[in-house]
Amino acid sequence: MIKSLSIKNIATFNDDGININDLKQINIIYGANGSGKSTIGKAITNIDSYVQSSISWENDRPIEILTYNKDFCKNNFLEQMPGVFTLGEASTAVIAEIERKQEELQRITNNGLNYKSEIEKQEIAIQTENKTFNEFAWINIFKKYEQWFSKSAIGAGTKDRFIEKLLIAYHKEHSKPLPIDELKKKARVLLAQQPLRIEPYTLIDSIILPSIEVDTIWAKIIIGKQDIDIAELIYKFKNSDWVSQGLKYMEDGSDICPFCQQHTITDAFRAKINGFFDEIYKQDISKVNARYEEYKNAVDVLTSSLEHLIETQKRQEKSFVNLTSLNSILFALKATFSQNLELISLKQKEPSRVITLTNTTDIIEAFNAELTKANVLIKEHNYLVDNFTKEKSILINEIWKFFASEYDTTITKYIHAINGIKSAIDNLKRKRNETAEKYKTVKKEIVNLENSVTSVTPTVNEINRLLKGYGFTNFQIQEVKDNKNHYQIVRENGEAAKTTLSEGETTFITFLYYMQLIKGSFHPNGITTDRVLVIDDPVSSLDSGVLFVVSTLLRNVFTDIHTGKGAIKQVILLTHNVYFHKEIAFLDKHCKWRNNVKHLVLRKRDNISSIQDYGEQNPIKSSYELLWTELRSKSQHSCIVIQNIMRRIIENYFLILGGISPEVILEKFDNYEERIICRSLLSWVNDGSHSLPDDLFVEISDDQLNRNIAVFKDIFYKMGQEAHYEMMMQMKDKEDESFIN
Repeated sequence: MIKSLSIKNIATFNDDGININDLKQINIIYGANGSGKSTIGKAITNIDSYVQSSISWENDRPIEILTYNKDFCKNNFLEQMPGVFTLGEASTAVIAEIERKQEELQRITNNGLNYKSEIEKQEIAIQTENKTFNEFAWINIFKKYEQWFSKSAIGAGTKDRFIEKLLIAYHKEHSKPLPIDELKKKARVLLAQQPLRIEPYTLIDSIILPSIEVDTIWAKIIIGKQDIDIAELIYKFKNSDWVSQGLKYMEDGSDICPFCQQHTITDAFRAKINGFFDEIYKQDISKVNARYEEYKNAVDVLTSSLEHLIETQKRQEKSFVNLTSLNSILFALKATFSQNLELISLKQKEPSRVITLTNTTDIIEAFNAELTKANVLIKEHNYLVDNFTKEKSILINEIWKFFASEYDTTITKYIHAINGIKSAIDNLKRKRNETAEKYKTVKKEIVNLENSVTSVTPTVNEINRLLKGYGFTNFQIQEVKDNKNHYQIVRENGEAAKTTLSEGETTFITFLYYMQLIKGSFHPNGITTDRVLVIDDPVSSLDSGVLFVVSTLLRNVFTDIHTGKGAIKQVILLTHNVYFHKEIAFLDKHCKWRNNVKHLVLRKRDNISSIQDYGEQNPIKSSYELLWTELRSKSQHSCIVIQNIMRRIIENYFLILGGISPEVILEKFDNYEERIICRSLLSWVNDGSHSLPDDLFVEISDDQLNRNIAVFKDIFYKMGQEAHYEMMMQMKDKEDESFIN
């Protein structure tokens, strides 16, 4: 049956339209003429013609809709009406077999629906498993490694795409993945912007400096010529270095000694001194000085070059060298150079001194070792640059391989769960298909049985019986002799009566015709097909007696629906007739379908239709009930409205129905003050409700109003009508006076 209904952008239904949800088996919609009832009926009947409107069916299973409205009357009230096939009473055994087959068909249908429901549950289970796994993978895999492997870099732009590629990687045959640290290292290059080639570092030429540091000149004792007579004295005092330095201060042609400042220098002494420091001595001194300059220049060039290298690397975003190690090595190298230069300076001052320079070969080789390590990394980097596209593709595959291997257990558990559910769904679908085939078989058997016993004659007999039973004796229907399976309406003398029927008679006979159709079909088969009835104002132009007949027939249909008898599964009834609504919707404690009815009221305001759902509560009441309803909601009304409500209640209940005068009511009040208030109230309701109040009356206080309402209540209690008062005020107990407060 229909679960919900949406009507939009049709006639007086705007973009918002109306939505009717949770429809029951019996749905009664009341609405004034022109409020949109017929539009609803037409939309339900031809929902596919209204693209912005929709119907939601229970179990997504549409069933046949039979509509009674003006179009039905127009299309079927003809000179010769199409025959309605129903089951006759001739073959009780066949009818019983049809009923048995119909029950079997219903069981098959229920099984099919159960399979469908179970399949939906399993599909929801798959969705749940997918959602759980997807969230786990997204948070515990992707988010965990996102800072190294961004989704765009590895080709997983969305969560769904990430899960898809993860499962593809899982199902591939793969070897052990690369360690995560290596993946991260490669990702820094390959998953970023394509880098540039880097030139490797040039190693330090370690030949010059070490060759100077091991020169034999540093171990040579440089002294003067030994066969000069003053040589013995110089050797004895071991002051040749002192003498050598003093010679620098001997002025040419001067006889003043640079040591004692006396006139002791003769030409002979000068010749002996110069002879002592011969050419060999001078060559050695020259070599020491040259080596010093050579060493110092080489040291300056090397240290400057190394310092520049380190400073340059510090400014790089990515450096391949270990700057900490290089700084440490450079510090040691500079210290060694400084020490060696000091020793050479000492040798220059004291040529006879033997010195040993520290060899810097090991330190330079340590520096070169760091550069060599860096060059290995640079070589790898340049290889990646030269093969960027290829290596990036390999890396991405390795990353997915890592994901699949790292979380193999979780993925395997998820795959097994999904496969188990899919297997269950396949099994359920197989059973559902088997059920569908069985349904077709039984349905065909029912059709064959119906074809053997259905006839248009039972419809004629039933309609004529109802016409006669309800006083329509001047016409009837009969089968057309020369037009098989058709009816015509005739008078008692056999003359055609279609054109001479009154509007009420036409309405009644077409409704009886419709009531037969809902139990049958225009064809020999299909009379037991499930169906929904849409009935739009079936009592137009009918007198009260026939109106009662129509309501009785429909209430019988409602009872059959409730008990599951017959093929009718749901009724949507639309009416504007209050009296018919009262008859059709009357629910006493004996009504079998009282809890299976839904009431709605359709309204139109500013040419826009809207609907209000009252559920099981009947919104159409008698005028007297409505007065009490309005009084219960007094806070929504003005003082004038309350006056009129109270007057009409007292007038209807005590004066008209009870025949009690106001004086009798006044006599019940013994207290003088209460009697005055009661008289004031009776005067008020008889005067105020029929005239406009003056300015003073408009200003009546809430306290004054409440005292008058309290007296209104006391009137019922003092007249012994407290039970009626409490019933009409819908009080839970005698202490409930919330309407006053």
